[in-house]
Amino acid sequence: MSSSELRPLPAAFFSGDLPADALYEVLLRIPAKELCRLRAVCPAWRALTSNPLFVAAHKSRHRKAPPLLAVAYGDDGNHNGVEILDLLGNVVKRIPNTKYKSDLMFDRIRVVRTRLDLICLSWVVCSRAFWVLNPATGATTALPLGFSEELEHELEGKRFCHFESCAFGHVSSTREYKALRVSRVDDRQVSEVITFDDTNHGCWRRKQDPPPHICARRQMRLDGVIYFLMDFYPTYCNTGVLITEPGSIASFNLETEEWGVLPGPEQVQRFVQENDDYGYAELDLQLSLAELDGCLVMVQNIHYESMDLWFLTDSEKGIWVKKYSLPSHVAELNRYPFLMLDDGTIFFSGSNGLQGLFSAGEQGDGFLLSYDPRNDTYGYALKLRGSQSIGIYTGSLLSL
Repeated sequence: MSSSELRPLPAAFFSGDLPADALYEVLLRIPAKELCRLRAVCPAWRALTSNPLFVAAHKSRHRKAPPLLAVAYGDDGNHNGVEILDLLGNVVKRIPNTKYKSDLMFDRIRVVRTRLDLICLSWVVCSRAFWVLNPATGATTALPLGFSEELEHELEGKRFCHFESCAFGHVSSTREYKALRVSRVDDRQVSEVITFDDTNHGCWRRKQDPPPHICARRQMRLDGVIYFLMDFYPTYCNTGVLITEPGSIASFNLETEEWGVLPGPEQVQRFVQENDDYGYAELDLQLSLAELDGCLVMVQNIHYESMDLWFLTDSEKGIWVKKYSLPSHVAELNRYPFLMLDDGTIFFSGSNGLQGLFSAGEQGDGFLLSYDPRNDTYGYALKLRGSQSIGIYTGSLLSL
């Protein structure tokens, strides 16, 4: 056992002929789904498997357990919330939204794509309002709508300002949760950061401007860093000059609260020069970011031809390795790699229609597809009723 698993628990948790340490170890080895059923054996077992120390030890022991999904649902304009699902589509917990209302009657809740033990939510249309849900406790925290004091002063006399995106992450070194908000003021982008928890809602702080220009909605979070694809095409379209290399990535470190720039794969940068059939407009639509197997991945979906997955293996040296080149029947429109299991199976979020080009869609029904590269099998895995927004919930099933 690890040191965290050796902490003593009250004797009242244990009963029967098995020694306390033996029973603790046996229950610790059982997968969470089966363990939830065993809670019905007796009050002592239920108390033990619900104890926060046991839940933390169990989660540490089962790091490779299949993840849970956080999916927004909307029955109609007045009934919406979040469902926690397993990969088979079984509803583990349904959490109605009874606190937050959109200004529009038929607006929908959107799950911000994260991989956390908290779930971040906003509205599809009234997208400036964000709140954070703790599924284990049901507690919610609304982030302030107003700007930071510094940005308020900058906005005086400005003609144009609108919100573009908000991203969430966790700083493991300080155990803090932070959010990064990107807005556009006239012709430039600005950024603000907030630190929050269940008791401290914090306030927005003005940070340095992002590198020009980032695709605010094409983003990914990994290990306390938020990554954005940089927008190379509009400038090229207006000037005929590539100021930003295709595939370049802007990064924001949530711990240091500083921006940086990371070059993309060289083959992506040279793609248009080496392929006469494609221009920069097509390349712009092909690129997206993903997190697979704990790595940042650049996805180049050459629609109906192939889908190349470039893994960042060394961020300091900027080394990318193409680990997968998926076949044409996987490289469909609006397919975004979402999750990779230990056996190599890749899950994709999917949507139908043009609304999915940059955010995997927000209206109607979405779905998950799975692809097993070992035997080239590909098909529908799960339908997402009334939603196309999805995140990964990393909290323990025992906490729910």
